[in-house]
Amino acid sequence: MDNEIFEPEARPAKRSKTFHHASLPTTQHNHYTIAWICALYIEMAAAQAMLDEIHGTPPRDPDDTNIYVLGSIGRHNVVITCLPAGQYGTINAATVATNLKRTFPRICITLMVGIGGGAPCKEDVRLGDVVVGTRVMQYDLGKIVTDGKFDRTAVPRLSQPLLGAALTNLRAKHELSPSRIPHILQQRLGSHTEYDRPLAPDNLFQATYEHESQASNCDLCDQSKLKSRSRRPPSTIKIHHGGIASGNQVMKHGTTRDHVARELDIICFEMEAAGLMDIMPCLPIRGICDYSDTHKNKEWQRYAAATAAAYARELIEELPVTEEQARAAYLSTTSQDMPDNRQQRLMKSLEFKQMESRKITIKKNLAKTCQWLLDHPDYKAWLDPARLAQHYGFLWISGKPGAGKSTIMKFAYLEMKKTRRKDAKTASFFFNARGESLEKSTSGMYRSLLLQLLEEYRDLQTVLDDPENFAQNQEDCPPINVLKDLFHNAVAALGQRQFTCFIDALDECDEQQVMDMVEFFEDLGELVLKRGIRLTLEDQSGHAADLGTYITSRLRIKNELLIAELKPELLRKAAGVFMWVVLVVQILNDEDRKGGLALRKRLDEIPGDLSQLFKRILTRDKENMNSLLLCIRWILFAERPLEPDEFRHALWSGLSLKDMADDQIPAAVHAEDRGSLDKIVISSSKGLAEITKSKSPTVQFIHESVRDFLIKDNGLHDLWPGLETEWESSSHEELKQYCNFYLNHPSVSSSVENLAPWSKSTAQEEISKKYPFLKYSSQSILYHANSAAKMISQDGFLSDFSILNWIKTNNLFEKHKIREYTLAANLFYILADKGFPKLIRTRLEKDPNVHVLGERYCYPIFAALTNGNKGSVAALLNLASSIKNGTDITEGLKYRNDLKKYKDRTPLSWAAQDGRLDILKLLIQTGSAIDEEDGGGRTGLSRASENGHEAVVKLLIDKGADVNCSSKNGFTPLLLASNNSHEVVARLLIDKGADVNARNNEGWTSLLWASQRGHEELARLFIDRGADVNASDNEGRTSLLWTSQRGHEELARLLIDKGADVNASNNDGQRSLLWASQIGYKGVMRLLIDKGADVNARDNNGRTSLLWTSQRGYERVIRLLIDKGADVNASDNEGWTSLL
Repeated sequence: MDNEIFEPEARPAKRSKTFHHASLPTTQHNHYTIAWICALYIEMAAAQAMLDEIHGTPPRDPDDTNIYVLGSIGRHNVVITCLPAGQYGTINAATVATNLKRTFPRICITLMVGIGGGAPCKEDVRLGDVVVGTRVMQYDLGKIVTDGKFDRTAVPRLSQPLLGAALTNLRAKHELSPSRIPHILQQRLGSHTEYDRPLAPDNLFQATYEHESQASNCDLCDQSKLKSRSRRPPSTIKIHHGGIASGNQVMKHGTTRDHVARELDIICFEMEAAGLMDIMPCLPIRGICDYSDTHKNKEWQRYAAATAAAYARELIEELPVTEEQARAAYLSTTSQDMPDNRQQRLMKSLEFKQMESRKITIKKNLAKTCQWLLDHPDYKAWLDPARLAQHYGFLWISGKPGAGKSTIMKFAYLEMKKTRRKDAKTASFFFNARGESLEKSTSGMYRSLLLQLLEEYRDLQTVLDDPENFAQNQEDCPPINVLKDLFHNAVAALGQRQFTCFIDALDECDEQQVMDMVEFFEDLGELVLKRGIRLTLEDQSGHAADLGTYITSRLRIKNELLIAELKPELLRKAAGVFMWVVLVVQILNDEDRKGGLALRKRLDEIPGDLSQLFKRILTRDKENMNSLLLCIRWILFAERPLEPDEFRHALWSGLSLKDMADDQIPAAVHAEDRGSLDKIVISSSKGLAEITKSKSPTVQFIHESVRDFLIKDNGLHDLWPGLETEWESSSHEELKQYCNFYLNHPSVSSSVENLAPWSKSTAQEEISKKYPFLKYSSQSILYHANSAAKMISQDGFLSDFSILNWIKTNNLFEKHKIREYTLAANLFYILADKGFPKLIRTRLEKDPNVHVLGERYCYPIFAALTNGNKGSVAALLNLASSIKNGTDITEGLKYRNDLKKYKDRTPLSWAAQDGRLDILKLLIQTGSAIDEEDGGGRTGLSRASENGHEAVVKLLIDKGADVNCSSKNGFTPLLLASNNSHEVVARLLIDKGADVNARNNEGWTSLLWASQRGHEELARLFIDRGADVNASDNEGRTSLLWTSQRGHEELARLLIDKGADVNASNNDGQRSLLWASQIGYKGVMRLLIDKGADVNARDNNGRTSLLWTSQRGYERVIRLLIDKGADVNASDNEGWTSLL
C-alpha cells in the first residue's frame, strides 16, 4: 500500500538545533571570537608562540591605536594585542579593551594572560605556577575614613561566564592526569631557551624580611630568613584557582601583600584585569614571576609568561566551538567569494542524474481526469490554513498497487505549481524501485527536496556554510544524517513562507528508511502524522469516473453500444486499479483489430487480479520466452538500470552465447532510428517493460507491480517451473557470463587494443558508440560474479579471468586517473578495492598470498580499509565477518582518514604500529612474513617497540621475530623502545636476547638514550644487563655527559657508581663537568667534582668550567668551582679569562 506525504508548511522543530542566517559582514574582523590581551612584550611573544597559524593583518581602523596579531588555535580564531610599552594599569587596559571591542565586534571570550605576583600566605603558590582568576577585586579603589582607615569600595567581579564549563572540565581532567603545560612549552617554546625554567632558586622569604642590598638577585640575602616549604620537583607546575587583586600600582611589600591577601581572599596580584572587566568580562590567567615583595626581580618573568600562555592554549583547546565561533572560523579560512562559488559547487553535489526520471516517465493524466481531486472536501480541508491544527498539513493518498496514485500525485503537484501564491513554493520526489540506488532511497529524496528548497529560496543557501556539516574543502555530497540536518535547518529558516512537498511511492523504498523518514517529518514540525487526512483512491467516485473516462476515450471499438455494455464490467473487474484498465483496454483493442468477434468472451477470460493479468499477458503465447527471461533477468538483477542501447547489446550477448542470435555484434542504432529500441524492449518484455522518458533514459518495468508479480507472487516459477531454486544466484551467473562474452569478444578486444592515441574522453565516446555494452560489462562483471558466488563456485571463472584485458577496459572508463590500475595489478587488490569478499574467499582457496604490494593503496587490505569494505577486510583475513569474539576488528578506524597511517607500511607493520593485536594474529595466520621490512625499512617488531605495544611485541617475538633487526638508520627494537622510554617493552626485548649494546648509525646505544631522556629505571635495567657505561656516540658523547648536560643528578650518581668515567670527553674535548657548568646544574657539578672531575679541564677551545659559568653569569656555581680549586686566571685560546 502506497503512502504519500504532502507537507504544506513546516515549522522549526523543538528538539533540533536551529541555524541563524544573518549575513556575515565581509571584513575579516568578524572572523575572530577570542581575544588574548597582554601587558608586556614578553607576554605577547609567548602568546604568539601558542598559535597554530598566524593570519594576515586586516584593514586598520584609524581610530584604533592597538596593534594586533591574528591567528588560530585549533578551530578557534584568536586576536592577540598588547598594552603600549610603559603604559600599565587598569585605565590603560580599559582603553585597549574599548578599541578591541569596537574593531572585533564578535569577540565573545576574552583572556588576560601574562605574569603576576604570588600571594602565598594561603596557598602554596610558587614561581612558575599558574593562577586562574575566578574573581577579580580592584584592591586600591576606595576611600579614607575615620582614623585614616582605607575602606575598599570596589565590588568583586566574576570572571568570564562562558568559560565555566570548560574550566570545570579541564580541572576534572587535571585531577586524573597532569596538565599538558610542560608538553606545550616543549613543543611551542622548546627552541627559545630564554623562556626555559630559570636556574635561579625559588626563594620565598619571610614577609617581614626585606631585601637588604642593591643587587638584583638575593645571593646576599639572609638565607636563614627563608620560609620552610616542602620539596617540590623543579618540573612541577601547579595550577591554582582563586581570587586576583588588581590595581594601578605594583605590590612590592610582603607584609602589605599578606594583609590584602587575607582581607580579600586572593592568591595573586596584577595591574590590568579590573580595568579590562569594566569593558568586557574576561578571565585573568597569570604565571607567577615573584612573590609581590621587596625581593622581586625579573629573572622568572619570561618563564612565568610562558606557563601562563601554555595554560591559556590548553584551555582554548578545551573550549567547544559555538555556532558563532564555528561560522567565524570557517569563513575566515575560505575565500571571500565562498558564499557564491562554494555554495554553487555544493548545490551541484546534491544533484544526481536520475533525480527527475520517475516523475518524467509518469504519463500525464488524460484530459478532464483527476479534476475531482481539486473539489474534494478532504483536499480543500488540507489547503485550508484555518484547519491546519486538525491535520498538521499532511494528506495521505493510499491505494492498491497500480491504482493510479502516481498519476494523481503528478497532477496535484503540477496544479499547485501553477496556482500557488508568490511566496509559496513546491517540491517533489517520486521514489522508483526500478531505478538506481538514489531513486529508491531516502538519501536521494533528501538530496532532491533540499536542492529544490534551496533553489526556490536562495537566501536559505547559507545553511551550506555551516562548518558542523561541511569540511572547509568539501565539495561532494554529504551523508544522509547531514542532509537531514541541512533540510531541517533550511525549513526552520522559512519563517512564514510556505513550502509544500509531494512524495510519491513510499512502498518503493526500504521499509526501515520510510519509518525513519516519517519520524523525521514528525520531529520537523512537532507533528503526529497519523492525524493527517487520509484518502483511499479506489474508494473515490471521482476516481471511478476517471476510469470510465479513460475507457471511453481509449477503447477503440466503433460500436458504442458494445462499449456501453463492456464498460460496467471493466470497471467492476478493475476494482479501482488503473493499471489493470490500461492493460485490458490494450488487449481488447488488439482483439478488435483482429475482427472483434470475441470481445465479450475475451473480457470474461481476463482475470481481475493484476498479478494474474501479468501472467496471462506473458503466457498468451510461447514465443520469445528466452528473450523474455533474459529481459526479466537484466531488469531485475543488473547492478544499475541499463540504458536502451546497452539493453539491446545485453540481449544480444545472452542470445548469441546460446546460439540464438548472429555472431556479429549489432551495429550501433542511429539517432533517427531510436524507435527500434522501443520495439526491442516491448517485444522482449511482452509489453511489461518500457524506456523511461527522462534525460538519461533506462529500461524498466512499466510498474513496480510487475516486479511484485515476478518475485513476491512467485510469477517467475509459474512461468518457468524448471527455474533453479537459487534463481537469483543463477541469474547473476548468467549475467556474468554475458558480460564476459561481450568483454572478450574478438572484435571488442581488438578495438580496445587498437584504440587510436586520442584523449581518454574521445576514446570513451568512440568505443561506446560502437560497443555500448562494454562499459557495463567491464564495470559490473565482478559484481555479478560476487553475487553468484553465494551459491555457485567462481573458481573456474577467476582462474580463466583475463585480468589484463579487464584492466585495460576498466581504465578506459575510469573517471579519475588516480583510480586506474597498473597492468601489473594483483587480482586480490582489485577485489579488495572494489569490495567483493566472496570472490576473495574463492581466490584464497587457490592462492593464499593475499598480502601483495602494489597499486594506489599498496596492499589489498589497505584498499579495503580505506574504502570501508569491512567484508573484504574480513575475507582477506580469512574471517566470516569483521566481528571476532564479539568485537569489530576494524573498530576505531576512520577508513579514508586513516590513509596516512598505511603509507610506507606493510599490513603487519601497520597493525603492529597501531597495536591491533587481533588483526596482527590474523595477518600472521594468512601468511604475512614476521620480519618483512616496510617502506621505511622497519619490521613489525620495530614499529611495535617504538610505540610501546607490549602484547604485540610479545606475540611477534613468540612467532620468531628477530629482536636485533635494525632499520636503515641502524635502530634496533630495543633502541626504539629506549628512545621512547618504554621500560616494560625494553625489559621484554632484553629477556628475549636483545643486544643491550647495539648501536644505531650515529653510535647511540640504549643506555645513551635512557641517559639523555633522564630515565633512571631504564638506565639501571640496561646497566644490570651489561650495558657499557662508558660507550660513546659518534660525537664522543657518553651517558654521563648527556646526564650532566640535562641535570639528572641521581642518574649521574648511578652511572658513576657503575664505573662511568667522570673525565671522559667528547670530540670537542668537553667533559661532563664542563657540560653541567654550561647550564649551571649545581648539584650535578658538586657530584662530579666530589667523584674526581678535573675542575680545570679544558675543551678544544681552551675553555674551562669556570670560564663557561662566568660567561653566563651563574654566580651561585662560580663560588662552588672556585672553592673546589678552579683557576680564576685560566684563559681560553683567545685569551679570555673568567675575570674579563
